Amino acid sequence: MSMTEALVITGLGVGVVFSGLILTSLLISSFTFFPNMVQRFKTPRQSQAVPVEKTAISPTADAETAAVIAVLLEVEYRLSLPLLEGRFTFRK
Repeated sequence: MSMTEALVITGLGVGVVFSGLILTSLLISSFTFFPNMVQRFKTPRQSQAVPVEKTAISPTADAETAAVIAVLLEVEYRLSLPLLEGRFTFRK
């Protein structure tokens, strides 16, 4: 057996294994896809639109509420930073 024949056999073997893995993955994902698709066709569609009530939003907030919101946003921002970019934790 020559080196090229060995490489062809190896390539075919790897191709068969990975195609089997891909087909298995598709089969497993179809277990949730097809029941969801069938359920979508079974549920009746609603033709009437539900009226949405408009809510009034306060255009301005008092200074204390704005300060609390600003502090909470800053804490959330800093907690989401990676450790090397200045993330902080609460200490006693």
